[in-house]
Amino acid sequence: MSRHCGSAFGIVILLVASNSSRADLGLVGDKMSLDLVVHATGQVWRFEQGGLARNEFVADRLVAPVGLTGLLSRVASVRVSADVGSMYPMDLYVDLRWPSNFHLRAGQFVMPLGFELMTFPGDEGIVNSSLLSGYAAPAGSRDIGLMGGVQNARFSFYGAVVNGTGANTRDNNNMKDVCGRMAVRLTSKLDGELALRAYYGWPDWSDTAWASVAVEGRLKTGPLGLQAEFQSHSGSDGRKNAAYLQGVWDIGMLQPVARFDLVSPYAEHPEWMFTGGVNVRPIVNQVRVMLDCSYRRNYQGNWSVFGFLLRLQAAI
Repeated sequence: MSRHCGSAFGIVILLVASNSSRADLGLVGDKMSLDLVVHATGQVWRFEQGGLARNEFVADRLVAPVGLTGLLSRVASVRVSADVGSMYPMDLYVDLRWPSNFHLRAGQFVMPLGFELMTFPGDEGIVNSSLLSGYAAPAGSRDIGLMGGVQNARFSFYGAVVNGTGANTRDNNNMKDVCGRMAVRLTSKLDGELALRAYYGWPDWSDTAWASVAVEGRLKTGPLGLQAEFQSHSGSDGRKNAAYLQGVWDIGMLQPVARFDLVSPYAEHPEWMFTGGVNVRPIVNQVRVMLDCSYRRNYQGNWSVFGFLLRLQAAI
């Protein structure tokens, strides 16, 4: 089960200084902005395999990703972000955006790998990640390279050339990985989007290439938001199909959530996970208490995991 870095399990208190979890704290006029999300996560798991069971409690360290975005000119900006408890950057790139809607980004950044992995930190609806996210790219959602694209109100296309070895690492071969994503908004009146994406590369010196293709969709109607992805992946670990369907019901201070995950390896038994929970937001978009219950079953390895996850989060 994926785990978020978090702190000792407890109460997080943060002075909230903006109206959005996607930080809008202006510095030096409109030339610079700061964003910060702080959260602590506690997890209780029960593992069962072959008739044996064990319990585990995890209280992760505090996670506090802070970002600084500076406007250099009408066209150029720079972005730096990192977890306060880490010496390594998360984002480190230069952005160029022209009035023609063309966009160029160079450095270390989040690749165009789908709704879930492109979600801004602190905006996730569910504490744990989907099973599909582990197969979206060979070395995580961030990498070092060059990304370009074009975007308007109805259409976007982005393509990236990256090392393929993940964040804060050197390239380990003389080949580059490529990924691309094309998205179309359904209509101007309907808050919905369809997207196609693909990734192809060589994460190491293996003779087997790493590849994935995926289709995504999201729709928001009234308080209900639906999101789904289907992906087919192949690599040195074989071929797998993965999918999830996620729903969020936004009713003010309360936000019930649910997600169903499925992974179906080629010629093997499937694996699935169901997660349900509720987010309590005393200050909407700023302070959240996220409580999830998750059950994961792997038929190939004949094991299962049942857990409760609690995250306390605040943003500025």
